[in-house]
Amino acid sequence: MKKIINICTNKYLNYTLIIFICTSLFCLFYSLNTECFAFFIHLFSILSILQLASFILGSFFGFLFGFPAHNNIHFHDKYQRNSSLKEITSWLTKIIVGVTLIELKDIVIYSKFFVLKLSFYIDHSDRHFIIISSIIGIFFVLGFIVLYILSVTTIFEELVINDRNIDFLLNDNNMNPSALNIDNLLNTNFSEISNVNKQEILKYVSKYGVNRLEPLLTKRLAKFLLAMKEFDIASKAYESAYLRNKEDKYSLLNSCFIKSKFLRDFDNSNKILKEFLNENPEFAPAYYNLACNYNREFVEFIDDDDDDDDDSNYKLKLKEKAKEYLKRAFELDKGLYSEALKDSELKGLEVDRIFKESKKENIE
Repeated sequence: MKKIINICTNKYLNYTLIIFICTSLFCLFYSLNTECFAFFIHLFSILSILQLASFILGSFFGFLFGFPAHNNIHFHDKYQRNSSLKEITSWLTKIIVGVTLIELKDIVIYSKFFVLKLSFYIDHSDRHFIIISSIIGIFFVLGFIVLYILSVTTIFEELVINDRNIDFLLNDNNMNPSALNIDNLLNTNFSEISNVNKQEILKYVSKYGVNRLEPLLTKRLAKFLLAMKEFDIASKAYESAYLRNKEDKYSLLNSCFIKSKFLRDFDNSNKILKEFLNENPEFAPAYYNLACNYNREFVEFIDDDDDDDDDSNYKLKLKEKAKEYLKRAFELDKGLYSEALKDSELKGLEVDRIFKESKKENIE
């Protein structure tokens, strides 16, 4: 359920989804109040189709009203974005608003007539008038809200990124061999890069972000940023490299390591790793990284003078979690044992004992 609800980070869309599910359940319960199973199927099917149709119609209007406007002023004269959709949405929006204001009274009358006809179609009575009206109204509004919010957030964001990509491709400086070429720069050794070029890398990231390069170069960019102690951007670059190449799992681990080690953002680092393990439950290095995270946080608490009961319990939980995840890592990959023995991030843990316990569990 958590994965379904968290379709996106926009809380309003998540609330809309919850309302959608609850309203669908109400329709199901309403349909159960029938005399026979055949009529239950008949009624629930019609209500479900009404939900879908109303939601799609509302989505269409939400898209029309929310579709972001744009222009071509940043593009070169030779290339221009096709603005037909923008013009059509603008045209239709004005027509819909105008017709609605003029014909509002007739629209209400025809809507009432349609709902009554539909109610009589179901069982030759008007007793379903209220539920049909509610379904049409609720799901039309939900559809409008969802597509409107997506249009002004996600679709808008995609258009902005796309415009930047196009502008970058058409930029004369990008074609000029005498200008700074970020690809060539990243393929050199970091120790050979001058301070001027390091500043150029930061300017590039500030202007274009970390999503423009190929995954391999993005990963190399992350290494350079980490060496430059730009930890926050380095973490984002590693994460970007992983998102565009899901086979490169170690890039995500590197991102989580930076969050935990240098940014002290233990919660987010642990959350990302746990979500990753839900999809990759046999990937031992992720368990190993979680063990390091929890132990790293535990070590931070050791020198804390405030040692009340709550803090003590929290410390114990951190250490137990570190042991648990390290043990699981050993169960999946015995080769991690040699690395764990010399890893300072596991300081204070009885690595030998945990490794022996993991072997016993495998035997059992």
